[in-house]
Amino acid sequence: MFKIAICDDENVICQQLNNILMDIGVKTGEEFIIHEFNSGEDLYNFLLTGNRCELIFLDIELREINGVEVGKKIREELDDETTQIVYISGKESYAMELFAVRPLNFLIKPLKAEKIEQVLKTARKIMHCSNPFFEYRIGNVNFNVLLKDVLYFESRGRKVRIITRDDEIEYYGKLSEVEEKLKNEDFFFIHKSFLINYNHVIEYGYDYVKMSNKEQLSISQNNRKAVREKLLKRRQRKSYVK
Repeated sequence: MFKIAICDDENVICQQLNNILMDIGVKTGEEFIIHEFNSGEDLYNFLLTGNRCELIFLDIELREINGVEVGKKIREELDDETTQIVYISGKESYAMELFAVRPLNFLIKPLKAEKIEQVLKTARKIMHCSNPFFEYRIGNVNFNVLLKDVLYFESRGRKVRIITRDDEIEYYGKLSEVEEKLKNEDFFFIHKSFLINYNHVIEYGYDYVKMSNKEQLSISQNNRKAVREKLLKRRQRKSYVK
């Protein structure tokens, strides 16, 4: 499942790009969720409310807030460096302005299917290498959640519960499989039922941690020593980096 946003004030461009993406999806077997916007304000408000996209096709010459300003807001105000931005324009004279936004690519209109396909391939590679997402499956559909937004994973019977900044998600799975898939040192067990994200720990004691949503989770007796060592080690590393 690839979540994509298209932002252009010309409906014909949005439709053209949508059709190209759908054709690519049929050819590759991928499923795309596509959101269309005709203004930078609408796109930004969509992202501001917690919605996420892996890839944004963003027109530069928007009527009010232009695409460069939207890109800067995404990077600076939303602190989002993982969403890939591809600028589209009828002009070629924007190179220096785009530098601060760190776009994935810059495409000149009229858009060509082979260029869009290449952009998708590059975006997939970046996602695979940086792995900022955790992928889970509900029914026959795959979904992604940003790891930085995950507070913790919880085992509940045959299900895994994902607690994020803004949501709670449940799917059938095992916590041991989550740990194996993550291979991320920011996540570790404090209990057989809790796999937490260190970056969301705001307080901890001998037998508990408090997460950024103010929820307090118990550290099991068998894990207390190991958890304390991991918390101290991570805190020292953060202090050193600062």
